[in-house]
Amino acid sequence: MTTPIDVRRKIYGSILVSETIWLELRKWRDFFKISQSDLAKAMNVSPSVVSDYENGRQKHPGSRFIKRYVENLLRLDGDRGGYITRILGTESGPGKSRAVLDIKEYRSPLPARSVVEATRSQVLVNERLLDLPLHGHTVVDSIAAILSYSGNAFYELYGRSTERVLVFLRVSMGRSPLVAIRVHPLKPRMVVLHGPVRVDSLAQKIAEKESIILAVSREKKVEALVKGLQALN
Repeated sequence: MTTPIDVRRKIYGSILVSETIWLELRKWRDFFKISQSDLAKAMNVSPSVVSDYENGRQKHPGSRFIKRYVENLLRLDGDRGGYITRILGTESGPGKSRAVLDIKEYRSPLPARSVVEATRSQVLVNERLLDLPLHGHTVVDSIAAILSYSGNAFYELYGRSTERVLVFLRVSMGRSPLVAIRVHPLKPRMVVLHGPVRVDSLAQKIAEKESIILAVSREKKVEALVKGLQALN
Protein backbone atom coordinates (compact mmCIF):
# COMPACT_ATOMS: atom_id res chain seq x y z
CA MET A 1 0.00 0.00 0.00
CA THR A 2 1.29 3.44 -0.92
CA THR A 3 1.21 5.78 2.07
CA PRO A 4 0.39 9.45 1.38
CA ILE A 5 3.40 11.61 2.14
CA ASP A 6 1.28 14.04 4.17
CA VAL A 7 0.30 11.22 6.57
CA ARG A 8 3.97 10.49 7.26
CA ARG A 9 4.64 14.19 7.75
CA LYS A 10 1.60 14.61 10.02
CA ILE A 11 2.74 11.88 12.40
CA TYR A 12 6.46 12.64 12.21
CA GLY A 13 5.89 16.36 12.71
CA SER A 14 3.57 15.94 15.68
CA ILE A 15 6.21 13.82 17.42
CA LEU A 16 9.10 16.17 16.71
CA VAL A 17 7.35 19.32 17.97
CA SER A 18 5.88 17.70 21.09
CA GLU A 19 7.27 18.69 24.49
CA THR A 20 6.49 15.16 25.69
CA ILE A 21 7.79 13.00 22.86
CA TRP A 22 7.33 9.77 24.80
CA LEU A 23 3.59 10.43 25.18
CA GLU A 24 3.28 11.33 21.52
CA LEU A 25 4.99 8.09 20.47
CA ARG A 26 2.64 6.04 22.61
CA LYS A 27 -0.37 8.01 21.38
CA TRP A 28 0.32 7.12 17.75
CA ARG A 29 0.99 3.46 18.53
CA ASP A 30 -2.32 3.41 20.43
CA PHE A 31 -4.08 4.95 17.41
CA PHE A 32 -2.74 2.21 15.18
CA LYS A 33 -3.54 -0.51 17.75
CA ILE A 34 -0.10 -2.06 17.41
CA SER A 35 1.55 -3.74 20.39
CA GLN A 36 5.00 -2.77 21.65
CA SER A 37 6.31 -6.24 20.89
CA ASP A 38 5.01 -6.23 17.30
CA LEU A 39 6.45 -2.78 16.64
CA ALA A 40 9.78 -3.71 18.21
CA LYS A 41 9.97 -6.83 16.03
CA ALA A 42 9.25 -4.78 12.90
CA MET A 43 11.94 -2.27 13.89
CA ASN A 44 14.40 -5.08 14.72
CA VAL A 45 14.94 -3.82 18.27
CA SER A 46 14.08 -5.32 21.65
CA PRO A 47 10.68 -4.45 23.20
CA SER A 48 12.53 -2.79 26.09
CA VAL A 49 13.92 -0.17 23.69
CA VAL A 50 10.43 0.84 22.55
CA SER A 51 9.20 0.74 26.16
CA ASP A 52 12.04 2.95 27.39
CA TYR A 53 11.25 5.66 24.84
CA GLU A 54 7.47 5.46 25.33
CA ASN A 55 7.76 5.77 29.11
CA GLY A 56 10.27 8.59 29.15
CA ARG A 57 13.15 6.58 30.56
CA GLN A 58 15.06 7.54 27.41
CA LYS A 59 14.18 11.20 26.87
CA HIS A 60 15.55 12.04 23.43
CA PRO A 61 15.05 9.52 20.63
CA GLY A 62 16.96 10.59 17.56
CA SER A 63 15.29 11.53 14.31
CA ARG A 64 16.40 8.23 12.78
CA PHE A 65 14.62 6.25 15.51
CA ILE A 66 11.46 8.34 15.14
CA LYS A 67 11.48 7.88 11.38
CA ARG A 68 11.78 4.08 11.76
CA TYR A 69 9.06 4.13 14.42
CA VAL A 70 6.63 5.97 12.13
CA GLU A 71 7.51 4.01 9.00
CA ASN A 72 6.91 0.70 10.76
CA LEU A 73 3.59 1.84 12.23
CA LEU A 74 2.46 2.64 8.71
CA ARG A 75 3.87 -0.59 7.28
CA LEU A 76 2.19 -2.77 9.91
CA ASP A 77 -1.09 -0.92 9.36
CA GLY A 78 -0.68 -1.51 5.63
CA ASP A 79 -0.24 -5.23 6.25
CA ARG A 80 -3.67 -5.17 7.95
CA GLY A 81 -5.35 -3.27 5.13
CA GLY A 82 -4.28 0.30 5.91
CA TYR A 83 -7.52 1.36 7.61
CA ILE A 84 -5.98 3.86 10.07
CA THR A 85 -3.67 5.27 7.39
CA ARG A 86 -6.67 5.95 5.14
CA ILE A 87 -8.42 7.72 8.01
CA LEU A 88 -5.41 9.97 8.55
CA GLY A 89 -5.15 10.63 4.84
CA THR A 90 -8.73 11.85 4.53
CA GLU A 91 -9.32 13.71 7.80
CA SER A 92 -7.73 16.83 9.17
CA GLY A 93 -6.37 15.04 12.27
CA PRO A 94 -7.00 15.02 16.00
CA GLY A 95 -8.47 18.23 17.35
CA LYS A 96 -11.28 19.74 19.36
CA SER A 97 -14.58 19.85 17.47
CA ARG A 98 -17.87 21.41 18.49
CA ALA A 99 -18.92 18.04 19.92
CA VAL A 100 -16.04 18.05 22.44
CA LEU A 101 -16.96 20.14 25.48
CA ASP A 102 -13.85 19.33 27.52
CA ILE A 103 -10.66 17.38 26.94
CA LYS A 104 -7.77 16.93 29.35
CA GLU A 105 -4.59 14.89 29.70
CA TYR A 106 -3.70 14.05 33.29
CA ARG A 107 -0.25 14.94 34.63
CA SER A 108 0.07 11.37 35.87
CA PRO A 109 -2.23 8.35 35.37
CA LEU A 110 -5.21 7.99 37.72
CA PRO A 111 -7.13 4.82 38.63
CA ALA A 112 -10.52 4.61 36.95
CA ARG A 113 -12.23 4.63 40.36
CA SER A 114 -11.13 8.28 40.72
CA VAL A 115 -13.38 9.16 37.78
CA VAL A 116 -16.25 7.22 39.32
CA GLU A 117 -15.99 9.39 42.42
CA ALA A 118 -15.50 12.66 40.50
CA THR A 119 -18.57 12.07 38.31
CA ARG A 120 -20.77 10.50 41.01
CA SER A 121 -21.16 7.43 38.83
CA GLN A 122 -22.59 3.97 39.25
CA VAL A 123 -20.52 1.25 37.58
CA LEU A 124 -22.59 -1.13 35.48
CA VAL A 125 -19.97 -3.23 33.70
CA ASN A 126 -16.39 -4.30 34.50
CA GLU A 127 -16.13 -2.97 38.04
CA ARG A 128 -13.17 -5.34 38.42
CA LEU A 129 -11.12 -3.02 36.15
CA LEU A 130 -11.41 0.10 38.32
CA ASP A 131 -7.77 0.00 39.39
CA LEU A 132 -6.56 0.33 35.79
CA PRO A 133 -4.96 3.71 34.96
CA LEU A 134 -6.54 6.48 32.91
CA HIS A 135 -4.44 9.12 31.16
CA GLY A 136 -7.18 11.66 30.47
CA HIS A 137 -10.83 12.38 29.79
CA THR A 138 -13.00 13.73 26.98
CA VAL A 139 -16.50 15.09 27.54
CA VAL A 140 -18.67 14.74 24.44
CA ASP A 141 -22.08 16.07 23.49
CA SER A 142 -23.46 12.85 22.04
CA ILE A 143 -26.08 14.56 19.88
CA ALA A 144 -23.54 16.93 18.31
CA ALA A 145 -21.17 14.00 17.77
CA ILE A 146 -23.81 11.95 15.97
CA LEU A 147 -24.72 14.91 13.76
CA SER A 148 -21.19 16.09 12.96
CA TYR A 149 -18.84 13.09 13.14
CA SER A 150 -18.12 10.65 10.41
CA GLY A 151 -16.78 7.30 11.54
CA ASN A 152 -13.35 8.41 10.37
CA ALA A 153 -13.31 11.49 12.61
CA PHE A 154 -14.22 9.62 15.76
CA TYR A 155 -10.55 9.28 16.74
CA GLU A 156 -10.52 13.02 17.59
CA LEU A 157 -11.94 12.08 20.98
CA TYR A 158 -8.84 10.22 22.13
CA GLY A 159 -6.38 13.03 22.79
CA ARG A 160 -2.95 11.60 23.49
CA SER A 161 -4.09 8.15 24.58
CA THR A 162 -6.97 5.71 24.28
CA GLU A 163 -6.41 4.85 27.96
CA ARG A 164 -8.98 7.46 28.93
CA VAL A 165 -12.61 7.96 29.86
CA LEU A 166 -15.12 9.20 27.31
CA VAL A 167 -18.03 10.98 28.99
CA PHE A 168 -21.12 11.18 26.77
CA LEU A 169 -23.73 13.84 27.58
CA ARG A 170 -27.40 13.96 26.53
CA VAL A 171 -27.66 10.18 26.32
CA SER A 172 -31.05 8.47 26.20
CA MET A 173 -30.14 4.79 26.70
CA GLY A 174 -26.46 4.56 25.70
CA ARG A 175 -26.77 2.36 22.64
CA SER A 176 -25.48 4.84 20.01
CA PRO A 177 -22.17 5.76 21.74
CA LEU A 178 -21.32 2.11 22.46
CA VAL A 179 -22.22 0.96 18.94
CA ALA A 180 -19.98 3.70 17.52
CA ILE A 181 -17.16 2.53 19.78
CA ARG A 182 -17.76 -1.10 18.82
CA VAL A 183 -17.30 -0.49 15.09
CA HIS A 184 -14.31 1.85 15.44
CA PRO A 185 -10.80 0.38 15.83
CA LEU A 186 -9.95 2.64 18.79
CA LYS A 187 -11.49 1.79 22.17
CA PRO A 188 -11.48 3.84 25.38
CA ARG A 189 -10.70 2.28 28.72
CA MET A 190 -13.89 3.69 30.27
CA VAL A 191 -17.23 5.22 29.23
CA VAL A 192 -19.46 7.34 31.47
CA LEU A 193 -23.01 8.07 30.30
CA HIS A 194 -24.84 11.17 31.57
CA GLY A 195 -28.60 11.31 31.25
CA PRO A 196 -30.06 7.82 30.94
CA VAL A 197 -32.42 6.44 33.57
CA ARG A 198 -31.91 2.98 32.07
CA VAL A 199 -28.98 1.77 29.99
CA ASP A 200 -29.65 -0.37 26.93
CA SER A 201 -28.71 -4.03 27.36
CA LEU A 202 -26.81 -4.04 24.03
CA ALA A 203 -24.63 -1.17 25.28
CA GLN A 204 -23.78 -3.21 28.36
CA LYS A 205 -23.00 -6.30 26.28
CA ILE A 206 -20.67 -4.28 24.03
CA ALA A 207 -18.84 -2.87 27.06
CA GLU A 208 -18.40 -6.38 28.45
CA LYS A 209 -17.13 -7.74 25.14
CA GLU A 210 -14.67 -4.86 24.64
CA SER A 211 -13.49 -4.85 28.29
CA ILE A 212 -14.65 -1.26 28.73
CA ILE A 213 -15.68 0.04 32.13
CA LEU A 214 -19.23 1.34 31.71
CA ALA A 215 -20.78 3.69 34.25
CA VAL A 216 -23.71 6.09 34.57
CA SER A 217 -23.24 9.48 36.19
CA ARG A 218 -25.88 10.50 38.72
CA GLU A 219 -24.63 14.10 38.72
CA LYS A 220 -27.62 16.23 37.73
CA LYS A 221 -25.81 19.26 36.33
CA VAL A 222 -23.34 19.05 33.46
CA GLU A 223 -21.37 21.96 34.90
CA ALA A 224 -20.80 20.06 38.14
CA LEU A 225 -19.79 16.92 36.26
CA VAL A 226 -17.18 18.79 34.20
CA LYS A 227 -15.94 20.65 37.27
CA GLY A 228 -15.42 17.34 39.07
CA LEU A 229 -13.37 15.99 36.16
CA GLN A 230 -11.33 19.16 35.84
CA ALA A 231 -10.35 18.90 39.51
CA LEU A 232 -8.62 15.59 38.83
CA ASN A 233 -4.83 15.75 38.74
